[in-house]
Amino acid sequence: MLLLKSLAEKPLYGLKIEEEFNKLYNSDLSINSLYPNLEWLEKNEFISSWWVEEEFQGGKRRRCYELTPKGKQALEK
Repeated sequence: MLLLKSLAEKPLYGLKIEEEFNKLYNSDLSINSLYPNLEWLEKNEFISSWWVEEEFQGGKRRRCYELTPKGKQALEK
């Protein structure tokens, strides 16, 4: 559930979640271990995601993640 705290303030995309998590917990979480955890959280409805095209990045797509009501409730426990 520590990953949920990384998304507590605002929606973020994968690399920013990794940076926020590592900053919050003085960790070295890698992007390779992050995505399976994000998939699990989304499958279990703690987070939701959507694709965003970044115009300033040459049209690259990024997947943004945010807490669902269930995710927010889990953080409160």
